Amino acid sequence: MEDVRVVLVNAGLPSLTGEIRLFQRKLGSSKEDCVINTLIWDAEQMQGGVLNVNFHVPNLSGQVGENPTAKDSTQPNIPRMKELGKVAADKLDAYEGFDFSLRLRDPGQVENFGTQWMYNIQVEYTFLRTDITG
Repeated sequence: MEDVRVVLVNAGLPSLTGEIRLFQRKLGSSKEDCVINTLIWDAEQMQGGVLNVNFHVPNLSGQVGENPTAKDSTQPNIPRMKELGKVAADKLDAYEGFDFSLRLRDPGQVENFGTQWMYNIQVEYTFLRTDITG
């Protein structure tokens, strides 16, 4: 996860207002955040795993609903999510580090959690373990 975080920090995500964090988003954050966590991991000589790279962006505020006096703040800011996701996907796909490589498994999709939304990218991570001797 730290390798992916470093790649994203060096990519200079376009004016991300929040943080790039591992495991979980800061509690109560209302900023644009990127959270990296793991899905699958193995411990073979050629170690591999799948990482989630999730972009959380504040919903669009004050959208007019069917009732013109009601304001809807549950709509995702999909263009901004896709902008951040594209920069990340371009930097992560086919990345070759010193002892690891990255490949996109899923280039990105919008996911819903109640009134909250996020943009999820899945990245395959491959690393040659040097702590195992033959």
